Amino acid sequence: MKKIYQQIQDYLEYCAGVRGMSPVTLRTKAYVLNDFVSEVGLRDFKKINNRIFDKWIMAKVNSGIMPSSVNMYGSVVLAAIKYHAQFGMRLNFNYGLVTRQKWKRGERKFYTVNEIKAAIGYADAETALQIRIMFETGMRIAELAELRLKNFDGQRICFIGKGRKFREVYLKKETEEEIRDFVFKSGTNDYLWGGGTINGEPPTVNTIRNRMKRCFRAAGLEGFYPHALRHSFATNLQLNGASVAEIKEMIGHSNIATTERYLHGFDGRLEELFLKYN
Repeated sequence: MKKIYQQIQDYLEYCAGVRGMSPVTLRTKAYVLNDFVSEVGLRDFKKINNRIFDKWIMAKVNSGIMPSSVNMYGSVVLAAIKYHAQFGMRLNFNYGLVTRQKWKRGERKFYTVNEIKAAIGYADAETALQIRIMFETGMRIAELAELRLKNFDGQRICFIGKGRKFREVYLKKETEEEIRDFVFKSGTNDYLWGGGTINGEPPTVNTIRNRMKRCFRAAGLEGFYPHALRHSFATNLQLNGASVAEIKEMIGHSNIATTERYLHGFDGRLEELFLKYN
């Protein structure tokens, strides 16, 4: 194994064993780090410098990736650099020179029901389901990628989401039936999306994102990014009369200062709210 890949493996083992990071986080880190060293031709973390890092970041910006994703990619690489520095590696890298990409006004977007249907019209069965699940539940793409059959109970999906929070969301009956049909045809018996992958492992977040992006582009909807489906979920609820408190509960926001005042009385009512606004 080349030195750089052993260094990546050491860092990932630290993240898993010491930091207790989730499998989806580890897969994301592995993908980003391997992309980084491949793109810049790095063979040893000792050779990293700000010029190499900045050149890679700008390549991501110029490729059309959303600023939030670019910042995420950069954070993954910086965390690996800091890990090696903390464990004694001498590096010629100045963290103070690193800048984050900024959002421009109007970049955040949402899609209407008709636009979602148009994009789905260009999708295969798996990608169509992924788009529908995100739009109907407000689920994050990392949460979507990790879905397993054990998470499903009819129209209800229970899972551990961002921040290790328990989440409970609901699907439309039609979507639930399509998932049952998909599972039967794909032969998957663990990860929902693992039927056609090596060792049954789910596809990466990046793979799912790119497949969705192609569908939205084909429908004439440029600039797609997965989190827009989460915004679309919330906006659709609002257009159908849901209150801010109800939306925050259904989407699983963790802003305590805002949500604590409204959580009382919601226990056991998520299915009721779903049926009311869908």
